[in-house]
Amino acid sequence: MNIWKFSVSVLAAVKSVWTRGSPFAAVTALWPTNEEGKYIIQSEGIRLALTNHGAAVTNLWVNNTHGREIDIVLGLDDAEAYQSLQSNPFLNGVIGRYAGYLSNASYTVDGTVYPVTGNAHNATSLFNGGDKSWGRQTWDIAVHIDNSITFVLFDKKWNGFPGIFASCVTHTVTPYEWRIAFGVTPLLKAGPINLSQQAFFNLDGFEVDQTKTKSDNSTVLDHVLKLPVAGMRFDVDDQGIPTGDMKSNREGEEFDFWSTDSTIGERISGSTRGLDTTYVLSHKPLGDKEDEPVAVLSSKLSGVTMELFTDQDALHVQTWNNSLEGLGLKKGQGSGRVSQHAAISLQMQDWPDAVHHPEWRHRKTIWGMDGLYTRFATYKFSVGGR
Repeated sequence: MNIWKFSVSVLAAVKSVWTRGSPFAAVTALWPTNEEGKYIIQSEGIRLALTNHGAAVTNLWVNNTHGREIDIVLGLDDAEAYQSLQSNPFLNGVIGRYAGYLSNASYTVDGTVYPVTGNAHNATSLFNGGDKSWGRQTWDIAVHIDNSITFVLFDKKWNGFPGIFASCVTHTVTPYEWRIAFGVTPLLKAGPINLSQQAFFNLDGFEVDQTKTKSDNSTVLDHVLKLPVAGMRFDVDDQGIPTGDMKSNREGEEFDFWSTDSTIGERISGSTRGLDTTYVLSHKPLGDKEDEPVAVLSSKLSGVTMELFTDQDALHVQTWNNSLEGLGLKKGQGSGRVSQHAAISLQMQDWPDAVHHPEWRHRKTIWGMDGLYTRFATYKFSVGGR
């Protein structure tokens, strides 16, 4: 490192400590990034790029069936450009401190009602953690080695939540696998936690199957999706807030991805919105959650198959619906804009708005200093059936 780069790093470290007050802020400025300001981790068959803005995933490279490396997630070329996004979270960032809706913009602990700062439905509910959600914060980095990176964040009463919540998210890649580990330590006050990680996938790397369509736009409509343990889904009202009821995903009907392998296009035929549903995950009571995938996504065009494993009990499945109009593809993904249904997100999480449904007995929704919140998700990739 030359003197100029070292001086810039030191100044950045001082600024980080001053503005964010994190014990890891000074270290963050010293970790190396690539020319796009991104942090790279890699292992055999997989490379991942991330930014500390929202702890967001910016690129995920795997080889397709022809042995050519493709980037299979949405994102931006320049890491600093994430700060100008208006989405919640930043594109492909952490979802939290509370994923989905927290209705009534409040929660109750030991009989005391704690209001929070709502950002949806005329401020009557909180969505994905609020305007100062964890997915819109600049995280610090505790560790960055060849195949792993750990982001840390100290939530100091943001969005009206009392207390301080210390959080870390670790991304690790091993041959053909990407693992996410969440850990949160509540300090001073107990409160609700429900974390997820957004990632919008297109297993073709946004390439178009020229043998089937004359369109210049790549979609996931020909991707095959299997949700083998998702026989039910959470009912929602007309504003998208869970009602507390659950509905059956009847065999052969719109929401059935458990009984057979179905293309996404087959299930959303005639829908302009696409998928935007939270499924109940019925894990085996005594089974190892590392053994059975909760979702399997595959593409015949690229030959890539992705399996998702998690210990979370719900999965929000969402197809891209132009919520960021004008978003362009990254370098290496082609040219033009991201089209409707161009990607799909599989967001692992807890049961939605569970703090307001005490009838869901034995579900831990409030976390205090007597317990460490931990969750995991693992994506396993294979090519051409291998």
